[in-house]
Order: sequence, then C-alpha cells, then structure tokens
Amino acid sequence: MNELEEYQREEKIFEEYHKSSDYSSRVLERLKITDATDRNAEAKILAWQLCERKDNPVEGCIFFIENFGWTFDPRRIPYHLPFILYDYQKEAIKWFVEHIDEGKDGLVEKSRDMGVTWLTVWIFLWYWLFRDGTNLLVGSYKEALVDDKTDDSIFGKLDYALSNLPNWILPRGYNHDKHRTKLRLINPVNKNLISGDTMNANFGRGSRKTAIFFDELGSWDYAKDAWASSGDTTRCRLANSTPKGFNFYAQLRNSGIDVMTLHWSRHPLKDEQWYLFQKSRRSVEEIAQELDISYQKSQERRVYPEWDETNVETGFFEYNPGLPLYVGWDFGREDPTTIIWSQPYKGKLRIIDTYTKTGKNIDFFVPFVTGVVSSDNHYSKEDLEVIIYHHGWKKGIHFGDPAGRFRNQVVDATVLSTLRQYGIIINYNNSWNVFQNRRRAAKSIILSGIELNKNSRTEYFSMCILNSVYKKVRREGNEDVKTDKPDHNWASHFRSAFEYLCLGISEFTERSMKPFDKFKTSPYDRSGRRRVIGY
Repeated sequence: MNELEEYQREEKIFEEYHKSSDYSSRVLERLKITDATDRNAEAKILAWQLCERKDNPVEGCIFFIENFGWTFDPRRIPYHLPFILYDYQKEAIKWFVEHIDEGKDGLVEKSRDMGVTWLTVWIFLWYWLFRDGTNLLVGSYKEALVDDKTDDSIFGKLDYALSNLPNWILPRGYNHDKHRTKLRLINPVNKNLISGDTMNANFGRGSRKTAIFFDELGSWDYAKDAWASSGDTTRCRLANSTPKGFNFYAQLRNSGIDVMTLHWSRHPLKDEQWYLFQKSRRSVEEIAQELDISYQKSQERRVYPEWDETNVETGFFEYNPGLPLYVGWDFGREDPTTIIWSQPYKGKLRIIDTYTKTGKNIDFFVPFVTGVVSSDNHYSKEDLEVIIYHHGWKKGIHFGDPAGRFRNQVVDATVLSTLRQYGIIINYNNSWNVFQNRRRAAKSIILSGIELNKNSRTEYFSMCILNSVYKKVRREGNEDVKTDKPDHNWASHFRSAFEYLCLGISEFTERSMKPFDKFKTSPYDRSGRRRVIGY
C-alpha cells in the first residue's frame, strides 16, 4: 500500500470512529450539558460540583475534560475536537490523579502521538481550577516547548484550553493579560499557580510544589541533576517521554519507580497495518524510539558501539590495595566535573568508582580523592558516603583535560594549580586535545575488556558512554553523521574523562614512563627522578 492509500485508510478509520454510536452519544450528552449551563444558573452549580467531586477526584477530572475540554490537531479536519477520552486516557487520568494526591513519583513511557501532553495540560488545569493550595511546575528540554505562545508548547496548550472554556468556569476576575504571564498562570481566586521552566541542572529547586511534570525527560541533557534537585521540592515528580537510548530516563524507568506504559497498540485508531506502514517509512532507530518503547535499540550514532555485553562485564569489582590506581578527570563548573577511579587487572581495566557534580569549584572534589573532609563542610549524606568509601585508598596517578590549566574555577588559580596545593598532580599531554587520539585509545582499552564495579554511580557513567553520540548534520536535504567530533551533550563529560584516562594509561604502557605535569617548575625531584604521582 502506498502513502496516499494508507492516509486515506487512516482518515476513513478516523471518520468512522467519529460517526460511531458511542462517540455520538457522548458528544450529544456534552451538548446537553453545555446547553443547560448556558441557560440555567442551577445547572452551572451542578456542573461545577460534578467537576469538583471532592469525594471522587478521578471522576470529577474525567467529567471536566469530557464535557469542557478541547484539543487541536492541524493534521485533521476538523482541527478542533471535543476531548472525548479513550479508555486508556481515562486510566491515565486515574494514574495521574492518584500520584498527585498521594504524593508519589511516577514515570510514563509511551509511543509517540498518544496525547499525553494534552492530557497532562487538562489535568493540571483541573487542579488549578478545583483544588485549592495547588502549585504546579511543568518543564521541557527547551524553552520553545514550554512557552512560545503556540499550541506546540505546554503553555500554548494551556492558553488554548482556557480560551475554549465557558466564562462561568473561569475564576472570577480572571484577566488573561494580568494573570497569564511568561511561564506563569495564576488563579486570582485561590492563588493556585502553574509555572514553567526549561531544562537546567537546578530545575525545580526552590519553593514547594504540589507536583512537577518533566515533559520528554529522555531528551534532557541534565535529566539526572534536574530530577535530583527537585526531590526536596515536591513529593510528586512525574516524568514522561519516548525512549532516547539507554540514558538517565531509562535508568529511572528501571529504578523501581511506578511506571505507566502507553504503547501505540492501546490507541483504538491504530492497528497492525498502521504499524507496518510506519515501519516502511522510518529507520530502525525511529521505530524503536517512537513506537516500540525500546531503550536499547533507539540509540544511534554511538561513539563507542564497542561498549556492550561482550566487552563490558558488570559485577562487584571493588578497590584492591594490591593494584595500581589510575584516575581520569574532566573539569567543569557550569558543566559537570567528572572523576573515574580505575585499576588494571589481568589485561583488563576495572572501573571501581565514578563521581560527578555540577556547579562546584574544583576544591570541592578534593575529599573524594583524599578520603578526608574538614568538619566545616557542605557535603550531602550521599557525598559523605562516597568520601568515606575512598578513605584509605592509595595515591593514584591522575590524567585529565589539558584545558584545566586555563580554566579559572577559583579566584586567581587554575584547576591544576589548585589541585596541586592538595598534592593531586594531573598528568596530561597537549595531543590529548585531538578527539581521534582519545577515541583510538579508549576503543583499544574497551576491546581489551572492562570490568565495571556495580553501583548507582558507575551505572550512570556506563549510561553516559552508551549515549555518547556523533553529530547529525543536514546537507542538501539529507542527514549525515559527522564522525570527526562527538556531539556535546549531558554524556560528554564522563566520555571525556574516560578518554583522558585511557590515553594516560596507554602512553604510560607504550613509553614505559608516566606522563608528567608540564605545569610544574621542574619535572624532577631532589634525587633527579621524574615527578609523576600525586593523590
């Protein structure tokens, strides 16, 4: 079947559904309610009570959406449709309301085009109208998807929803120009608030929230930091996305969080023939990502496809005091600083621990290396556990980003000189700036074998390697992959630290010498031997 025939078939299914007796009866019931509330004040009061339903919020939310909700789809005629809910959407409303009211985190994994964002907008609007004391936050991975004044954005959908509600449902005194500002919607009666923000490491940090909605979390560069930073702000974090490879969203999905799966097969207007047609016009990765909810198969353009079950063994490979200790660094402040601790064993490289943090000066990381922290610290309980875990480890050989000698993370000091004050010597070579050199060294070590010590930190590191990808560029209408340099994303920093580590180990092995810190005034100690080792 060609494209035109399939599109005509889909339109016929769409038309038949909207002419069905079930759909027609629900629309007729909606029209009767609209007519009654237009003519009768008592009907307005009754309809309000049926929406509010303090005794049964799920049924109240469903009544509100089915009788007063609208959606917009420019692909269809008519474009504006009354929001008559499918069965899976009613189940989703129950899931959302229970999680918000009970203060539970939840994750929605879905196929593309299941209407989850529209559904969330109407659920949040219901809370904004009918539940006092509500403070909700919504966010996505770029600002245009949060609030660009079009129906493509979350707040654009809120604007559309508000504009199609009858005036008697809107809060008394509501003025769109006054109460709907950039990334904010205020209810003038009960002071409820829906606010928006874009992807950042501190997303959600601040005033307490009833619930936070992470739209397409699988696409967020700083998903891990954003999710963690909002943990103290609300008891209810709701993540929604199609898979984008095995990233933090995939890790979160497997963390034990409550999951709702909305597969395309649950949509009453999509069938096997529709799926086969989609497979004929999409890549394998697109099918995995957009339709099949596959985390492993949805990643493409990988920098290190060698990082797989064949070459990477996960288990309990903890610190061994009898083995050398090598440490890899990538420095950042607005971006994360990342550290990898490793030990060679029988021709393989053991990754025994990793750590990453955003927004900290370089001296913050010293205790993670030395295992010693001063009493006047601001480290979290989790940070202190890592520091204690490293206590007693031997001095290691450190390899890192040559650019560390130029970055000013602390006043009047470079990264390398600051670390040197604590006895931590970062070894580097200017040739390490060339990505192909780093790629070659890292690939060689991966193929020799990796033993990955299993904990939450190393799992995130592994996820970063899995999600390190090359850039995709468009030329003359075609998309090509550029393999000269990886894309800079949330996974880049652990990838870089691993590459510097592999280069350092390779050069030490090949030259029977350790790279030395070119920043020191003299590479030799008093006995004439080359200085190389710090903590």
